[in-house]
Amino acid sequence: MSITTKVLCIDLGGTHCSSALVDREEERVVEESYFRCPVDSNGSRAQILREIQEILHMTLSSNPSKPSKVIVSCPGPFDYENGISRMDGMNKYQAILNFNLREFFADIIGIAPESVCFYNDAAAFLLGEVYFRKLEQKRIIGLTLGTGLGSSIYVNGRIEDLNYGSAPFQGGIVEDVISTRGMIGHLKEKFGRISVDNIKDLVQTSGLEEQRRDAFDYLTANLREFIKQYLAPLAPDLIVIGGSIAKANSLFFEDLQSSLEQNLEVASFDECNLFLGLTFEPLNI
Repeated sequence: MSITTKVLCIDLGGTHCSSALVDREEERVVEESYFRCPVDSNGSRAQILREIQEILHMTLSSNPSKPSKVIVSCPGPFDYENGISRMDGMNKYQAILNFNLREFFADIIGIAPESVCFYNDAAAFLLGEVYFRKLEQKRIIGLTLGTGLGSSIYVNGRIEDLNYGSAPFQGGIVEDVISTRGMIGHLKEKFGRISVDNIKDLVQTSGLEEQRRDAFDYLTANLREFIKQYLAPLAPDLIVIGGSIAKANSLFFEDLQSSLEQNLEVASFDECNLFLGLTFEPLNI
């Protein structure tokens, strides 16, 4: 393969991996290079790496050009400077704890390890939303709601991980409450045993209307208090809410928005925006 200015972008999530080639000069995702597949993050090291490699192979096989750089979005704890997983006791990717993903990706692509860089997933999400909305001159906060809570802020071309998921809240930390486990834990405490263990099934399973309504009322109330306590003092121009839970925004977003003075918007939910944000020169600090 000939080396070009194309960049291989990878989004490693808790249950999936996606990848695509981005043409930096034309500012677009290369046609037919985007692939997204499940990854068993609780599998063995060999299984996790094999599943990731299979996805990357599909992207790389879609185009004859060899990428000149690799940019990876992944959750923490993670040594982003050196590309080493520090996810320990997080119920995901335990098997690759202390594994050097920078060297792994460099070997697959056939490029130097220093051409592989890593971003926190919450920061990558926000870069994508800033790019999509053309808000490079604004003060923007990004929240991702899912197995945990990701938080980051973009100001004047710089992005910072706020790490509010571990901030004190309701006698514990924010992630204990505003997360999948917080919502499911609340339902178990109130209703006893329930038949689902994730928000997607809670939303889609018939017969759970009361539990679903209660869970999202719980989310709305606590998200409101979290925003007032932690985000409002930062005076953002906009708060963008994404993550897997936010895909059910019809169940909570209107009530949340009407009860706050802050300007809120739901994420674009287009992973290609994340990849374009990671490669857009004015944002790629």
